[in-house]
Order: sequence, then structure tokens, then C-alpha cells
Amino acid sequence: MSSSTITSSGVGSGTDFESIISASVSAKRQQYEKRTTTRKGEAEIERDGLNTLKSAMSTFKDACDKLTKKNSMNTHAITTTQNKDNTCFTVTGESDCSNTNFDLAVTQLAKAESVTQQFKTADGFKNSFSAGKITIDLGPETYKDDDGIEQTRERTFSVDIQEGDTLELIRKRLNQNDYDLNVGLIKTEDGYSLSITSGSTGKDTSNLKITTESTDTADHDSLNVFNFDPSAETTTETDDKGMEHKVSASGSKWSYQEGKDAWIEVDGHKITSHTNKFDDNQVSGLNITVNQLTKDSNGNFTTYNVDVSTDEDAAKNKMQEFVNAYNTLMSSMDKLYKRNSYSDGENQYDGGDLAGDSQLKSVQNTLQTMVVRFTKENTGKSIFDCGLEYNKDGTLSLDSDAFKKSIDNSFNSVVSLFTDEDDGLIKQLSDYVKEYTQTGGILSERIENVESEIDDWEQKISDNEEKLEKYEASLRTKYGNLDSLMSSYNTSLSYISSILSGSKSK
Repeated sequence: MSSSTITSSGVGSGTDFESIISASVSAKRQQYEKRTTTRKGEAEIERDGLNTLKSAMSTFKDACDKLTKKNSMNTHAITTTQNKDNTCFTVTGESDCSNTNFDLAVTQLAKAESVTQQFKTADGFKNSFSAGKITIDLGPETYKDDDGIEQTRERTFSVDIQEGDTLELIRKRLNQNDYDLNVGLIKTEDGYSLSITSGSTGKDTSNLKITTESTDTADHDSLNVFNFDPSAETTTETDDKGMEHKVSASGSKWSYQEGKDAWIEVDGHKITSHTNKFDDNQVSGLNITVNQLTKDSNGNFTTYNVDVSTDEDAAKNKMQEFVNAYNTLMSSMDKLYKRNSYSDGENQYDGGDLAGDSQLKSVQNTLQTMVVRFTKENTGKSIFDCGLEYNKDGTLSLDSDAFKKSIDNSFNSVVSLFTDEDDGLIKQLSDYVKEYTQTGGILSERIENVESEIDDWEQKISDNEEKLEKYEASLRTKYGNLDSLMSSYNTSLSYISSILSGSKSK
């Protein structure tokens, strides 16, 4: 700012320098804004358009991933003749299941190896044990590591028992294991019932063995009653309730239940599983879960019919979801790409946020080409063989009757055409879009670049404000000095005029 004592230019001389300064600063501001504010605004429009495009493509990818997810296009209807309010089993289909019909019976459920022992007060049980240790061995377990290599590991653990510990405390300690072994305890009118159950169901999946170390005293129960080794059992006794007990050499009495596989019969053919689930490797294309035996009111085993048939309407609805998702993306791209109009050489900014954007048009053309030219290599089938039609505006439409007919004639090949996990059309579209939508992807990088450009323009706008302040200050100094000079001239002229007027009057 000027150091002159005149704070408003023109006050001294009476000349309107303030209007001159204001007009000059305004002209300079317009000159700056044409280069900065306008360009910043254009960059912000581009950024918003890119974010909209990324969001639209992400929504389309989510729809594609939903349709290609395992079983999403499996539109087989599976019905059974069992009572809906009392189901003995459930059946679900994989994407490659085919129409079939069979009778199913559940003849045995999978069970885990377990032992149960009664501790009766009448037998002198104190529920206060001597100090020592209980060791449980479930036998070796075979599993596959992260690389799919088969490995074997031992499953053994021990717990220390303090003198005076009760069954309640022993149960809690034994349940703190890494092998899903479960210890249950029930307090009865006669004493306690303790059960130990292996963590895995199925025949020979575990080989339960219990050993103890006990510092016996007369005032406490011996830990030896926990000893159990099926291979060393020598006697089987039956109690007053008809329950069989295997009696070890140490005198412990355990009711023993060996592990059992689940059994089902499919059209009379027996199939077994260590668990109550039968996967599609056992019954092709189907997963079966059993939860109770198929017995009639008389306790006899019976069968229920299972029917697997194509659900054409459900398949058509799934395909319509894809068509809708694709058309929504095309509509969003068209709106973003719409070009701006110009009036008297001035941009009216009435088009899309990515008006005329070459990258947007390239992506849209690629997606349309992928759809139009796609053919399944192993079948030679295209989308046009399945009731889909490509419209002049780049969208798709679905002929429901033609699609359902193709589904009815060759369900698996049609599903594979669109949702094959390796080379289906929808999977390929999802993979292509992913390159643009993923974190660090093509659109993310471009958005970051535009954000950086916006930051640069904001910095230039800030710099221009400083320049304008300095420019205005220089004008005020310039016109302030001129105002002072003109004011001095006016004072001198006035003084001279007064002298001349006085001389004439004499």
C-alpha cells in the first residue's frame, strides 16, 4: 500500500482515481480467472465425471460377480416328497448339476467317538480328586497345508489337576483344547454323568485314549478312573439299566461309542461320509446334508423322492439382471460422454461431465465389442443363439421365449456361455472392468492426476490473489503519488491565482 497520508486515491486532487484502480484490478482479475478459475472448474467437472464413471463400472462389476459366483446361475428346481415341516435331509445344486430323479434314504447319521462315565455318590464318590495329570490322545490327523500337501500331526494334550479339584473344574480345563474335543457334565440325582466327545465325526477319524498320573490319597478320588484305552479293555459289564460298560484293568467304567459314518442310499446304492454332508463328488452336481433318519411312523426305514428339474423362469430372471446391469452402464456412459454445445465460441458446459472423452468412448466400445463378438470356443455358441438381441443404441434386450427355449434344450451350455468361471462372457466383462475400478487401477490413477491438477490450479489462484494485492497496492502508490502531486499543483495554482487577483485589485 502507498505510504502517502492520502488513504483514498483522488481525495486530494478531486480526481476519481478509485474507479480507475477498481477497473484496472477487475480487468486483471478477469485475465487471471480465464486462465485459472475456469480451468480449475473444468478439472473439477472431469474429476466428478471420472468418479461417476468408476462408480457405474463398479456397480456393473458387482452385478457380474454376483452372477458368476458359484451356484448363482444354478436355476434348477429341487423338490422332495418329504414333509416340509420335518425334513430329514436337504439337497442343493452346483452349477453343473443336471436334471435327475432318484429315491433317497438316510440310514445312519455320522457320530463322533465318545465315552461316558457315571460318578455315583452311593459308590463313595466324593467329587474331590487327588493331584496329578490327565492326558488325552485323539490319534494322528491327516490334513492338507496351505500348499495342498498332505501332512500328519499328533493330537495330544494334557491338563494338570490340583488336589481337591472337582469334576466341574476338570471339565473346564479339558475343554480348553485346540482339537474341538468337547467335555460335557450333567448333575443327576445319583451324582454326575461325564461325557468326552471327539471333535470329528466319522469312523476311525479319531482313536480316543485317556491316561492319567495320580497321587492317590484316602481323602480324595483317584484320577485313575479316567483311564481309557479301547485296545486294552478286557471286560464288558451291563448295569441295572442295561447300559454296557467297558471295564479297564484300572477299574474305570466308560460307556463307549465308536465314531460312525453317515449312510445314505440313492436308488438303493449305499454312500458313506465321515460327516453328515455328502458333496458333489459323491452325488454329481448335488450337495446333500442329512439331519435325521428316514423312518416311518412304525420305525421302518423309508425313502423319499428327489427331483431335479430346470427352472426356466428363474434362469430368465437371472439373465434379465445381467441385461439390466449392462444397459444401465451403457446409459451412464452415454450421459457422461454427451458433448457440450458452443454459442458465439463460448462453451455452454451443457454436456456430460466427460463430454467427448476419448478414454470413456474407448471403454464403452470395447465392452460392446466383447458382447457382440463373444463366442464360446468349445461350443461355438454366441449370445444371439440364446435369445439376446443387440440394439442400435448399444443396449441389449432379451427375448424371453427364445432364451427359455435355449435353456430347455441345453441348460449347461447356455449357463457356461455366460458364467463359466474361466472363459464365460460375464466373467470376461468383470475382469476387464476390474482393471478400471480396482484400487490403484486405471481410473484411480487418472482421478489422482486430475486431483493433483486441481491442487495446482488452487495454488495458482492463491498466487494470483497475492499478485492482485500487490498490483492494487502498486496502483494505489502510483495514483496516490499522482493525487498528491496534482493536489500540490492545485494548491500552488490557487495561491498564484489569489496573488494575481490581489494585484489587479490594487
